[in-house]
Amino acid sequence: MNIPDLLLLGFAACIAGTLLGSLLVRATRGRPISCLPSAYRERHAETQEWLERRNLLRLPGACLVDSVRPWILGESATVIFLSTAGILGGGIAEVAKALPAAVGFGAGVLFLALRGEARRALLSVQRDLPVACFLLSLLLESGMGPSAALQETVAALPAGPLAREIGELVRARSLGVPRDESMDRSRNRVPSEDYRLFLNHIRQGERLGIGLSGSLRELSAKLLESQRDRAETVAQQAAVKMLAPLVLFIFPAVFLIILSPVLFGLWGRFGG
Repeated sequence: MNIPDLLLLGFAACIAGTLLGSLLVRATRGRPISCLPSAYRERHAETQEWLERRNLLRLPGACLVDSVRPWILGESATVIFLSTAGILGGGIAEVAKALPAAVGFGAGVLFLALRGEARRALLSVQRDLPVACFLLSLLLESGMGPSAALQETVAALPAGPLAREIGELVRARSLGVPRDESMDRSRNRVPSEDYRLFLNHIRQGERLGIGLSGSLRELSAKLLESQRDRAETVAQQAAVKMLAPLVLFIFPAVFLIILSPVLFGLWGRFGG
């Protein structure tokens, strides 16, 4: 690397450091340095929400992702790609040429990580939903109103996407948002048929005045049964998925161990 490249690299590093410092100052807004993780999380949450509002991030369940791990992975992949290009290329020109590819690579890593987190969030919603239905039915049978029962259900559920979503539903009601509007927003945020069925039961029970606790108890039993059926399906598919590793890796080794004495005997008899 010659002197002009070093000067250009130092100038680019100075500009990048200045921009990063200004972003950190704007993010902290006069708060202590210990608030940097929360400021980082808030900024990326705002960016993700902006992308979702403009339909630039079309991933089912992406709004349920509360972790910044996908963003860290995407940004780290971009930095590693640029660093590798700078080390192998030996100049700032190669780094500039690799910038679009690095951004694309980081965006791909971010997309894959977000998709994985969104799938795990949806699976968590399906796992916790029968428990939520059962708890809500018990609280309604004890004499609580629907809003108070939902609030207590949120407090009793384990921390996760379902607890946050029902908590957001309760918060919207407390702020005066109409019931149908808050439920429609929640239905759009969670692309799960089981969750939409849960909201339909609540809406019909509140609108028609029917026995909501009994219907929720039946819904909880149906959801548990469907989860059991899915688990049995996955267990039945496991044997088929294990066939390829068995044929490619395990069976050849077993045959080699069993037949090795015979092969060595034949080699010693006919080969020597």
